[in-house]
Amino acid sequence: MRITVLSQTGDSLGVASRLRLEGHSVRMWIKSPHYKRSGQNIVQRIDSWREGLRNTDLILVDMVGMGQQLEPVIKAVGVPAIGASKEMDRIELDRAYGMEVFQKYGITIPETWSFNSPDEVRQFFVGEEWGDGFAIKADGNIGCASSRVLKEPEQLEWALNQYPTSCHIIVQRVVKGIEVSTEGWFNGREWIRPFNHTFEEKKFMEGNLGPNTGCMGNIVITRPANRLVDATVGRLKPLLTRLGWRGPVDVNCIVNADGAFALEATARFGYDAIEALLEGMRLGAGEFFREVAEGRLTAVEMWPGPTIAVRMGVPPYPSEDEGIKVEWGEPILGINENNINHLWLCNVFVDPKDMLFKTAGGDGLTLKATARGEDVGVARRRAYRTIDNLRVTDKMYRRDIGLRAEADIKQLEEWGWL
Repeated sequence: MRITVLSQTGDSLGVASRLRLEGHSVRMWIKSPHYKRSGQNIVQRIDSWREGLRNTDLILVDMVGMGQQLEPVIKAVGVPAIGASKEMDRIELDRAYGMEVFQKYGITIPETWSFNSPDEVRQFFVGEEWGDGFAIKADGNIGCASSRVLKEPEQLEWALNQYPTSCHIIVQRVVKGIEVSTEGWFNGREWIRPFNHTFEEKKFMEGNLGPNTGCMGNIVITRPANRLVDATVGRLKPLLTRLGWRGPVDVNCIVNADGAFALEATARFGYDAIEALLEGMRLGAGEFFREVAEGRLTAVEMWPGPTIAVRMGVPPYPSEDEGIKVEWGEPILGINENNINHLWLCNVFVDPKDMLFKTAGGDGLTLKATARGEDVGVARRRAYRTIDNLRVTDKMYRRDIGLRAEADIKQLEEWGWL
């Protein structure tokens, strides 16, 4: 199958490299020149997103923000596709609008306020009771650090100074509970079974210390429809049917005994949830994506048990500053035919001089290791064994991915959500 992947920063290179391993012909466009080496000699890099769209069998759009430009073109060429929706992009990037959509379809949200500038936020907090704190989030796909949870009023002024003066911001009162994402895949008319739930670690360092990276690793479990699905993503079916959406939709929530409180929705590949999900799927990734995009798939068979994904990076990860000098070209030793099916390559290329996998620079995110197991403990041991056998200078990864997941899953089951 001929597959074209369209990306802004190469987020789905691991998925693209997996599709290539499955024997598909994969071409990938990465918009940012900061990632010019990523994927070289692993997939075919192309210079224009328009290149050969009519001569491909499947289009994958891996990130938000391109829907307005790509959606009409993809419809015009008539090629099955996943991603690229102006409406679904807006739900994620325009946070206030996303909250309105949740409320329209009966999805509970935390107490939420919308503001047009940091100065308006300052005025709101005059005399406001802090309680357990507040989350402050800016619109747009402007980096993981744009979302902050503040526990003390003394933190407010510093946090607001990090935003542009005209930035649109929402403020949400902190809800105590378990953070979990609930995702379903939609075929244009109905949900594809099963649904999946992701338990993610976003902070860079063990113990949830350091900067927010978006994800350092996660545990993914699959379930039939349940109370959590019915309270969150399942309620979006009328919207998705109207749009003819084909692909994933995820609702990230804080869940406690009293309710599930939606924080945000994403209609794109979740990183690193997509890698962990595909690790547990009996169907090949290419066949899965094609059948979703063509609207034919209604159910997919999964291996029993949870799956795990663990990120590995090298400096300057997790910095997103493209002005930082980044070293590249160091061999990543230990990748072989026995573990390559459990590795999802990111800022990596193959050097044709010696055919070694090498670091490609970019933001320093090197790869993700995945594994499945009868339980979380087995999956963890397998994934960390894979990473421990890789040899590259200054490799970085968290060693506690999945440690809280079993307790969280048990608690959600006791509350009747799963």
